[in-house]
Amino acid sequence: MSIKKLAEHLGISKSTVSRALNGYSDVSADTREKVLRAAQEIGYKANPTAKRLASGKSRNVGIILPASSRMFVSPAFSKVLAGASAFLAKHDYQLIVTTISDWQDEQQVYLDFITSGLVDGLFIVRTRKNDERITMIQKHQFPYVCHGFDVGFPNDSFVDVDNRHAFYELTKRQIALGHTRIAFLDAPIELTLSQARQQGYLQAMEEANLPIDNRWLLNGDLNEDAAMKMTKEVMSLAKHPTSILCADDTMALGTIAACEELGYRPGKNVAIAGYGDYEYSRYAKPSITTLKYDTHGVGEAMAKLMLNKLEKQVYEVQNWYLAEIVARQSDAKISVSSA
Repeated sequence: MSIKKLAEHLGISKSTVSRALNGYSDVSADTREKVLRAAQEIGYKANPTAKRLASGKSRNVGIILPASSRMFVSPAFSKVLAGASAFLAKHDYQLIVTTISDWQDEQQVYLDFITSGLVDGLFIVRTRKNDERITMIQKHQFPYVCHGFDVGFPNDSFVDVDNRHAFYELTKRQIALGHTRIAFLDAPIELTLSQARQQGYLQAMEEANLPIDNRWLLNGDLNEDAAMKMTKEVMSLAKHPTSILCADDTMALGTIAACEELGYRPGKNVAIAGYGDYEYSRYAKPSITTLKYDTHGVGEAMAKLMLNKLEKQVYEVQNWYLAEIVARQSDAKISVSSA
């Protein structure tokens, strides 16, 4: 049913019905209640296109993902996006996802997106130290929320997992299992999450007074091929690690494959752990010890922060989430002396 027919049904003007449905204060409470009750009874739903035109808003929130080998849509992050999208949908907003290729000018892609009128706000992922994207968006006073943190970020602009604490605890677990030579295959170093995880790893090693060999600490893309290459590099050392931590579970799969190719037995004479608790991790051989976090909660918190900006809402938001260790077979206690 159209708004015109709803107005005719009630015997009041179309403009009054429209203003009542959109919550304008110049419509009396009695009239607003009458219009809302009638709309519910007869199943009236506002035309979304007309609503956007009337408000001057697209009612879309955008996100730009890399479309290269560094694709960030991991199984865990897909759930983050689902959590954000579901909450936005409850408030008549849509999540619009696009990608950027290596050959494109990143700054220009972001600028074109925020000035296109297609989106009212932007989620920023894979935050970097002194992120030029954020500087540009702030210059244009465009609403944004980051999945990631850097020093100086205000609480209304980010949601993140405490990556430092996560890898501090994961490294401590390896130490408790008897390992003294622990490698860390980290994400690209320019990412703030990578730097935070490295800090946690180093803190745990230093607290245990363990030697840190810089050759055990490598950075690379979040995929199997990069992990295999880095694993072969660290395992070729005369004093190779007995435990390998990976920035995500996909890298852990590559590490398992590389170790098996080199004649090691993951979970037997080399320990491996990942991050993300991907669905396949529990079915891998061996099943992968990993870190998990509330993916849906992170996504919903991002959406709430965005609606606080776009709709003047006052949702209370948790900025920091903790990851917890899911212990499986890949880093079972081993005989270090035999490694």
